[in-house]
Amino acid sequence: MLFNSIPFLVLFIILYTVYWNVSQPRKKLLLLASSILFYAWFSHYFLLHFLLVIIANYFASNYLFRLKSKNANTSLALKLVIAGNFINLAVFKYFYFFSDIAIYVTGSEWLSSFSSGIHIILPLAISFYTFQIVAIQVDIHRNIITDKIPFYDYVLFIIFFPQLIAGPIMRSNHFLPQINNPYIDYNNMIKGIYFILGGLFKKVVIADNISGIVVPVFRDPSSYDAGVLLLVLFGFAGQVYSDFSGYTDIARGTAFLLGYNIPENFRGPFLSTSFRDLWARWHVTLSTWLRDYLYIPLGGNKRGFFYSNLNMFITMCLGGLWHGASLNFLLWGAFLGALLWLERILELFVKMDESKLVTKLVKIPVVFLLFSLSGVFFGTASFGKHSWEKALQYFNGLLGNNSSGANSFLRFDELVLYIIIVFVFNFIQHKEQEYKIRKLDKVFIPAFSLVLLFLLGIYGDGGANFVYFQF
Repeated sequence: MLFNSIPFLVLFIILYTVYWNVSQPRKKLLLLASSILFYAWFSHYFLLHFLLVIIANYFASNYLFRLKSKNANTSLALKLVIAGNFINLAVFKYFYFFSDIAIYVTGSEWLSSFSSGIHIILPLAISFYTFQIVAIQVDIHRNIITDKIPFYDYVLFIIFFPQLIAGPIMRSNHFLPQINNPYIDYNNMIKGIYFILGGLFKKVVIADNISGIVVPVFRDPSSYDAGVLLLVLFGFAGQVYSDFSGYTDIARGTAFLLGYNIPENFRGPFLSTSFRDLWARWHVTLSTWLRDYLYIPLGGNKRGFFYSNLNMFITMCLGGLWHGASLNFLLWGAFLGALLWLERILELFVKMDESKLVTKLVKIPVVFLLFSLSGVFFGTASFGKHSWEKALQYFNGLLGNNSSGANSFLRFDELVLYIIIVFVFNFIQHKEQEYKIRKLDKVFIPAFSLVLLFLLGIYGDGGANFVYFQF
């Protein structure tokens, strides 16, 4: 049941109509039932597994609360709970990754036969809900959560359908206080509609159409010259941004209409003047999760410059591996971690005034270019065992080693137009221009709705999966 599908529209209209006409306890039950239906629509086979994981963690949370009430140390219990959650994640997501490494190192035919005989399907949203569950356990340990959480509240925090499949990753101290106090007024209703319309436009009109342009190039990079390959990387960065930012916008808009405020995930990242600034604007909830629950526990910046950078590099590598069980994703994280490390070194010797226009004109293109280059690893990761080969082909083409190319790429102008539109959205987000647009609510919303309906008629129903559903 995709956000950009008729079944979701029907579900939400029914839910919304009933939701605001029942008491608060029934609102909560409606949300729980709708969230369970939402997940079951995608993966009813794994619904039981998902609910069992939530229930097991609920009892684990209560055990942590019980230990804390006795002033006992919760460190060992917390480590066991975290280990259990990550073992569950590793079995489903990383079994083949680690078995392939073991087979490569040992050359064991028995292990190869054993691995190929096991068929594991990845449960939907397991990476997102694992991080959210681990965070709530750590928050109990850190006394961020001090009171025992009611069972239905606990389940709803994890399974809340607007953010269930691909985030944003919610924090307990942000969402739990809202659970019994959903609130809607004219302002929140209008914000919700804006987010949903904007998200649909990003997904259906921009992301899905860029995908149709760039996927053939990633499939056969050796057939294109360096200029095309570079432009496609810019387009791919725009596709991932539009797809994931669009999903987040629809999720936030849906939550607003249900009376809840969930976190922002994108803040105009393509206008960042540094990689530190980029990660404060791109997939914000994952970046802050990695900082608070991985980088800081590793030691953060407590042991000086070198270890601070090493901890950051390890965090980025593991963040890359979180995206997928592939060497490509690990290298993607390592590449971006190395850029952050290099940036920190350069800042020791070169001081630039970030407020000056000339600085922005230099640094914004450089940051966007290098971030787009990381897309070689990300964009070729879907080719399975051939992913690394595709990445090498792509880099080889970027170095100008392909003999054929430019004439076979017929959608140059179209891709450039989409990239320009992506930057317009980034400008609106970065400069927080939404509030200026909102002065035209009564004209803009009907007009934008009609335009979007017309575009949906041209481009289809936008039924393609969101990029981050695979994680």
